[in-house]
Amino acid sequence: MIVLQDWTLQIKFVQQRDAGLYECQVSSHPPTSIFIELKVVEARAEISGPAEKYLKLGSTLRLVCTLVSSTEPPVYVFWYHNNRMINYDGDRGVNVTKDLPSQTSTLLINSASPEHSGNYSCVPSNAQPASTYVHILNGKRSIYRFSRISLNGTVVKVLN
Repeated sequence: MIVLQDWTLQIKFVQQRDAGLYECQVSSHPPTSIFIELKVVEARAEISGPAEKYLKLGSTLRLVCTLVSSTEPPVYVFWYHNNRMINYDGDRGVNVTKDLPSQTSTLLINSASPEHSGNYSCVPSNAQPASTYVHILNGKRSIYRFSRISLNGTVVKVLN
C-alpha cells in the first residue's frame, strides 16, 4: 500500500485479503475521519447452461463463456477440450469467436460427434476459468452411461 501526497491510498495488485474497512483520518482539531469499506470481487468466467450438457449426435454444440465482475475485457480467452487447447482447431470443426464489448467468447461445433464429448474449459486472461462437461449421445441413448466422481479435486469417469 502506498499513501500519496494528495492523501490518496493506492493498493496495487489488489487481492481478496485487502478487503475490509479503511479509515482516512485528518490531523485537524478536532480530528476528522471517514471510513471506507473496500469489497474485492474476483472476476470469473461462466459458461451458460447446466454443468453437464447432453446433445444428440450431429447437433450443434454452442458454448458461451461470459466474464462476470471483470473491470476490463480479457486480452485472450482460450478454450480447452480435455485439457487440450482448441481455439485454432478449425480442421476439427471448432470455431471460436470473441466479442470484447460484451466480454463473451463462443465455441461452436456445427456437427457434434462422439469425439467432441468431454470437459470444456473457458480460460480468460484476467479471470478465473469455467468448465462444463458435454455428452454426445448416439441416437436416443448414450453409448455408455457416465458417472462422475470427484476425489480431492480429481474427476474420475466411470463407464457403466
